[in-house]
Amino acid sequence: MPSPYFYGYRTDGILQTQEEADEYNFKYGENAKPGDVRFKNLNGDDKIDDEDRDMIGKPNPDWTFGLTLNAEWKGLDFYAFFQGVTGNKIFDISKRSDIPRQNLPSWMLDRWTGPGTSNKIPRLVAGEDNRNWRASDLYIKNGAYCRLKNIQLGYTIPASITRKASIDRLRIYVAAENLLTFTKYDGFDPEIGDGDMGVDKGIYPQARTITLGASISF
Repeated sequence: MPSPYFYGYRTDGILQTQEEADEYNFKYGENAKPGDVRFKNLNGDDKIDDEDRDMIGKPNPDWTFGLTLNAEWKGLDFYAFFQGVTGNKIFDISKRSDIPRQNLPSWMLDRWTGPGTSNKIPRLVAGEDNRNWRASDLYIKNGAYCRLKNIQLGYTIPASITRKASIDRLRIYVAAENLLTFTKYDGFDPEIGDGDMGVDKGIYPQARTITLGASISF
């Protein structure tokens, strides 16, 4: 078993009808309603409790990778640096539907609103008895990403031109940071810092910056 890891309940879809909810409640002594989460009973007893919690994901990636590209041709120069991770999970606690009066992510539009509408995201309600948003795999998301961290394109003006202005070397360039990110993660930023151990608390995303500049040598 990896260490550290996320610990919580495993889910088994959404209770679609009152009949399903009644059967679930009778078996486990719960008070769920249609649209609530069906939690798995892992230890085989007749209740859903702390003993049913399990490893539901790990924050550390299987692979961390990077790729650097450099090229030069007739005064033009190009640099790019890609980096990313794969095989890790993110515990996204930045948004919870059981907390009233807050902005909610767009994926809440896919919540359960009636039989057959969703088998993943529970109904939107405050004060439900089923504790739909207890720590579970509902929070676990794929944290893999590949990011174009740095890219730069430059041009060095021929010395035969710049020396007429008493300039030994003149290079102009355009550069960008965090220009592109390829990921399935729907939070603000999949690049969670080491101090947060894969837990997204709604961190401010890294800024995308574009820079125009010149390097002059006399």
